[in-house]
Amino acid sequence: MKIVMLSLFLLASCSSWEQKDFEKELNKPTEEAQPKVVATKKEEKILEKFEVQPVDETKIEKKAPIKPKTVFKKRVIIRDSKKETVKVPVVVPTPDPVIPAIKPLPKDYPAELLTINLKAKKVWEQYRPNHQVGEKTYLNINYLGMTVGKIMVMNKGKKMINDKEVWHFHAKFKSAPFYSNIYELDDTVDTYVTTDKFLSTRYSLIQRETKQDIDDLQLHDRDLHKTFWFYHRKKSDGSVKDKKEEKPIPYYSIDPFSVLFFYQGLPLKNNDIYEIPLINKGKILILRSVVEGREKISTPKGTINAIRLHATTKYTGETLKSGDLYFWFSDDGKHTLVKAQAKIKIGSVTADIVDN
Repeated sequence: MKIVMLSLFLLASCSSWEQKDFEKELNKPTEEAQPKVVATKKEEKILEKFEVQPVDETKIEKKAPIKPKTVFKKRVIIRDSKKETVKVPVVVPTPDPVIPAIKPLPKDYPAELLTINLKAKKVWEQYRPNHQVGEKTYLNINYLGMTVGKIMVMNKGKKMINDKEVWHFHAKFKSAPFYSNIYELDDTVDTYVTTDKFLSTRYSLIQRETKQDIDDLQLHDRDLHKTFWFYHRKKSDGSVKDKKEEKPIPYYSIDPFSVLFFYQGLPLKNNDIYEIPLINKGKILILRSVVEGREKISTPKGTINAIRLHATTKYTGETLKSGDLYFWFSDDGKHTLVKAQAKIKIGSVTADIVDN
């Protein structure tokens, strides 16, 4: 779960950074960052398959909603002791929508992933789309009473990947100016999930730091039931480290960042438990999330009615040592992230909403 926390929490600095300065920094004209990867010719074909394209209306299958039909059928009735044949209206119910078939599993597909998938399918059946294009949230990252950084989380609308329509979710993290004089952090996260089933398709994390640059690209192929991970790290001394992984994944799974948007579409009823498979660097992480209840919380934006969710993480049955995570979502139809907290060795790091 370290990637989620990276998207939300990093340490260091002072509390003098104004929100308007952060927004001004974000609005500077720059080219959209693209992860750097080293790929073979075979891998280049995979990269091409997952290139992000603008929405092409001609490739989106659109069907007009099927309305119930009214037909007239003959019925025999008795009136004044005589039989008569009359036509009466009968409503024909709307047929169930056709759900696209899942591609056959490979012969060597791990049995344990089948078990994970069956559990996850029950969670996905509860999900209902609840996303607004242009929705944007700003959060302060706080540690020991100081604002150490800021994060902006945004829904950038719909795109196309491999002829499938996807949501584009984006986050930008910057360390506070004081700490940047010591060690600057400037991170970007982009994730793309299918609009019909909310399945991760492409995830990238780009870290631009004082002593190193990191490019992390993960592509999730639902046709092949595989994930392809490309990792490139360049240190300030010029040394370079590249990693690659190709691993099977559960059909129902998402990346560690888009899970924040997945929560938005879940019922989040008190005592609900969701076990969500997350894909990260070729590994499967199970995020067990428990809705602990409702409460009022204080934020820089004011007092908010919130839903508290407690999340713990596991790799193949072993709980991570990084500590528990807590998320608070607005107790309304939007389920906006308003607060998050992670316990660390000394105290805890929190993210609090300041604007949206």
